[in-house]
Amino acid sequence: MEQEIRPLTPNEILRGWLDSLPRKDYNKTKHLLVDACLVPLHTVNNWVYGNCSIRPASQRDINRVSLQVSGKEIFTITKPEGGAKA
Repeated sequence: MEQEIRPLTPNEILRGWLDSLPRKDYNKTKHLLVDACLVPLHTVNNWVYGNCSIRPASQRDINRVSLQVSGKEIFTITKPEGGAKA
């Protein structure tokens, strides 16, 4: 029987990235996320442990922090189709 490989959820991506950071940077980075996303610390903890979903606007803010801390963006954010026509 073949097992299906499911894509990681944004919460799992965030948790994996935070777990890859050095221990001394873990809490500092969580507080940077609080400041960047304008949410309380318990919301960031809920994101990390999968208790609530991460909004796309917050994913952009998390990408800014991840770029600042580790030099890479962790989320791939696609632009919606449509918009202005040429």
